[in-house]
Amino acid sequence: MSIVRPIDIWLAERVLPHERRFHAAALRICRSRDEAEELVQEAYARLLELEGWATIEDPRAYVVRMLRHIAIEKLRRNRIVDFRQFADAEHMTLADDAPDQHRVIAGRDGLRRVSDLIAGLPERCRTVFVRRRIEGESSREIALDLGISQSTYEKRLARAIELLSRAWLGGEEDSADQSEAARRRRRQ
Repeated sequence: MSIVRPIDIWLAERVLPHERRFHAAALRICRSRDEAEELVQEAYARLLELEGWATIEDPRAYVVRMLRHIAIEKLRRNRIVDFRQFADAEHMTLADDAPDQHRVIAGRDGLRRVSDLIAGLPERCRTVFVRRRIEGESSREIALDLGISQSTYEKRLARAIELLSRAWLGGEEDSADQSEAARRRRRQ
């Protein structure tokens, strides 16, 4: 009398139909049929030892991931390493979405520059810009709080955006000159 366990049925129905794909994936990793076969058998053995096997939604993807991890594990254990395997190991790694150090530095420099440009805005424009674009207050709320009309609010915000755009694109001197000329016109 043979006893068939639920995991045996699951393995036969959900995993073994993909065996050819597993061997192909293992062969791409190992370059040797014997090593590939050993890698697949190791994955099956580990799969049968799992307690949460029934919760695996995509067994095919899970086994392929196991093959990659087992191969990396074996590479780490070997003292003598074939460097071609490391060169080919790039396809085994997952893409890292984290920015590299150059992008982090560039981002910090950009943020510092924007902060300096905002600090250089005329006070009225800066107040409206910071409260709307950085703090996220509503335009109506800002206009009421400052005691200005909606039209004045819109003009100050538009002016702030214009000055920041010009300064960002390299026209910092032009922006400063225009701001000074505008101040002189208001005084006259």
